[in-house]
Amino acid sequence: MLVGHVIGGAFDVAAQSLQGSNTPVTITLYAEDSNAPYAFLDGDTPDGIYVRILQEAFDRMPGYRLDLVNVPFRRGMDLLEDGKVMGFFPPYKRKDREWVERYSIPILRETVVVMCSKDYAQSNLLNVFPDDFKGARFTNNAGYLLAGDEFFAMVDAGDISLEEANTTASNLRLLMAGRVDCYVNERMAILAGMRELAVDKDTARLFNEVAIIGHEFGYVAFGPDPDGNWPYRDQFADALDDVLRDMRNSGEIDRLVVSYFSY
Repeated sequence: MLVGHVIGGAFDVAAQSLQGSNTPVTITLYAEDSNAPYAFLDGDTPDGIYVRILQEAFDRMPGYRLDLVNVPFRRGMDLLEDGKVMGFFPPYKRKDREWVERYSIPILRETVVVMCSKDYAQSNLLNVFPDDFKGARFTNNAGYLLAGDEFFAMVDAGDISLEEANTTASNLRLLMAGRVDCYVNERMAILAGMRELAVDKDTARLFNEVAIIGHEFGYVAFGPDPDGNWPYRDQFADALDDVLRDMRNSGEIDRLVVSYFSY
């Protein structure tokens, strides 16, 4: 069962203790609010591929009930690091997030790419990322580290300029307006953003995918619990891993991805 709501002024972080074996435990997970097609708000309703995968997983876990709160990525990660929420999805694994105490099993494999204006791509030899992008103007989803350490080192050194916006659609608008040269994000997220903006084929041809940075997996991340609010966390996380593993091995996750794009 899935319950979704948008976070307001107060955080819904109250823990629910384990009850009788016949009473489902409500698990509140936080999700991104603007990462289409993976986790976002459709009006006031949580949606996205990860949301549907987790909804199916919870349907197979009668001892638990899913409650979702959607927030911007950076806010979700801050809440997770501060121990204000039990779990957040779907961040990637990063060495500098050593404060994350555990991750779920990998859920989906995603492809991170560089999208540039056709004019910029044709005017520069772009064989190596990020070395060959010196002087470029980039945009980035706020808080995302997809472009990698070398890229951000070049930003800090002033070799690349960087703007950030909260949503894929906002970043694509910057790219289409010519305010930036390139944008780094996951391939399907970029395509979903173009669909959201109703970008026509002629406009889409003005932009090129110029590099594949790598492949990443999305997870449910579990942060610290300094106040002991979630004593059942590891028991739940183990059960979730078992179900997700079964769904992956049976092809159910692949089916849900195909189903998402089939209408």
